[in-house]
Amino acid sequence: MKKNKKANSSVAKLYKCVYYKNFNGQGGVAITKEDLQKIRIGEFDELFALDKDEVDVVLHQDNSEVLTGTIVDIVKHNTFNLIGYIQKFKNQLLLKVAKNRFGNYLVKINSKIDNFDRDQIYNFIIKEYPSIDNPYFVVELNSKILDVSEDEIYLDNLLAESGLPCKFNDEINLFIKNLSNKIKKKDLLDRIDLRDLNFVTIDGKDAKDFDDALYCETCVDGFKLYVAIADVSHYVKEDDLLDKEALLRGNSVYLPKMVVPMLPEKLSNNLCSLKPNEDRLVLCCEMNINFSGIVTEYNIYNGVINSKSRLTYDVVQQWLNELSFCPQNLIENISNLFLVYKSLIKNKKLRGAINLELAEPSFIFDKNNNIIDLQVVNRLESHKIIEECMLAANVSVADFLVKHQLPCLFRIHDKPSQEKFKKLKDFLNSIAIKFDISYEHLTSKDMDDLLEKTSDNINFAIIQQEVLRSMQLAIYTTENIGHFGLSYKNYLHFTSPIRRYPDLVIHRVLKNYLNKKKLSLSDNNLTSIASHTSFTERRAESLERKMSSFYKCQLAQKYIDKEYSGIITSVVNFGVFVYLPDIMIDGLIHVSELGKDYFVFDDKLQVLVGKRSGVKYNGGQNVFVIIDKVDMNQLLISFKLIV
Repeated sequence: MKKNKKANSSVAKLYKCVYYKNFNGQGGVAITKEDLQKIRIGEFDELFALDKDEVDVVLHQDNSEVLTGTIVDIVKHNTFNLIGYIQKFKNQLLLKVAKNRFGNYLVKINSKIDNFDRDQIYNFIIKEYPSIDNPYFVVELNSKILDVSEDEIYLDNLLAESGLPCKFNDEINLFIKNLSNKIKKKDLLDRIDLRDLNFVTIDGKDAKDFDDALYCETCVDGFKLYVAIADVSHYVKEDDLLDKEALLRGNSVYLPKMVVPMLPEKLSNNLCSLKPNEDRLVLCCEMNINFSGIVTEYNIYNGVINSKSRLTYDVVQQWLNELSFCPQNLIENISNLFLVYKSLIKNKKLRGAINLELAEPSFIFDKNNNIIDLQVVNRLESHKIIEECMLAANVSVADFLVKHQLPCLFRIHDKPSQEKFKKLKDFLNSIAIKFDISYEHLTSKDMDDLLEKTSDNINFAIIQQEVLRSMQLAIYTTENIGHFGLSYKNYLHFTSPIRRYPDLVIHRVLKNYLNKKKLSLSDNNLTSIASHTSFTERRAESLERKMSSFYKCQLAQKYIDKEYSGIITSVVNFGVFVYLPDIMIDGLIHVSELGKDYFVFDDKLQVLVGKRSGVKYNGGQNVFVIIDKVDMNQLLISFKLIV
């Protein structure tokens, strides 16, 4: 590889780093391999480095608190192909790369191309990387012309912008390849054998990673519920390659057309997946639950299970509706799971947990992977069985860690801020719903009572959305303040170590205690993990939200100039946001489209009022609109009001 030296590295200390370019392609951050320090790299100090290149960096000699530096050598390139659009400048063909993060580098095409489509994306192989003497890339056309859809380009840029690693490197792939597919005899030592119990997994029909299995039986005063969770920590050891990569990702990200997993497929879909009729190592939370839904006793231990069936929500729901369809060997378990769920729901209501039943859209694609429709995901009782059983296990494990004064990553949820609570009350007043609760005395039960009281209201869907908007974000932390929404004093995440790093940490704490081993995690480690995984969770939510908006905008393009009945969901000073129930799409009527009147925004009443006419627009109001236009860059759908 040609060395592109820009500074005298024999004088200054060299830092081995991985370089991450900014989204706009101008400069970036180099992360040191040794201790993960961040070194800012300016646009003119990056030596033509691309995203995720391995580089040598020297620090600038300044007194700034923020480390800055210059890339003096590109040790290993990470990018070998470029995709983009062909452009012609005089007699030279140039490539406009379809990634913002690439930057403004010049890319010369060294291929003879007589005919090309300016709107088509082409795939090129990098033949020469830039140097000081030749400051441009040289590429050649690949034999294959990529048929890349608009959403793939958007997703590619979105993932690049987020910094989320999407592929596992060769080192990790080799590490995974060497993992044994078989459970050894020594792995079963000090584990309780649960293989005779009729455990089942219940997941969506497309799921491939099954990290929880359930079995329930009756006892004198209620039920004995077993929640078995894949023992991921048996395979992913603290500070090994897999662990560092899992922490970096923080969680799996589920998008409409793809999953970016936290762990490689061999683990998530195989070794750690509780597949039917295969022995699997687990951590088990065994709970005695009385008929009132209270966990009276629990036991947590290492175990081994052999799931008897991989079930889907739809199939289990069919069995709940008509038990005669259920296989004989599963009837008892399915029946008991339903009964223990009913008792847990009873306790949930008494506890005052907030019960939000929000409609979630599912995107429907045709055989060519183009968006054609949106459908509501119906929450079945089979979904709720899993949810309530997982909550019971999470609370039991949290109680166990608190009782034994063990290190803990709590999942906390604070009450709404005063400002958000005021906005909620203002909204409720605007649609004539009384909510005479003071902020000081607000409890989760008050919120749940509000939802129950308004469940028959024509504006219930919007009320639920406003209640959700008033909530704080749940986060991970070592400081426990309880979970407001679920109304739990102690709560954490234990049940999904395949897809959430905090769950894996909790497993390690439990296993070290159970196996009488010392845990190396310090309070500082836990605080850092809590902060990072809270960030990665927000990152995942942002990606999911943006891809959802993208597909909704694509779908809306099919309905331009069509008329729909809608509901005003929120009012702002520049217009009103409207939801169209028939096609599950949101959009904006700009204030300039509300009529020739001058509209004034009343922040307290959350209404827009016409200064001359007195016409009001407020939340919950029905309107008729035309889909006017779609801005794919801003992901904004604009409506026109039909007066």
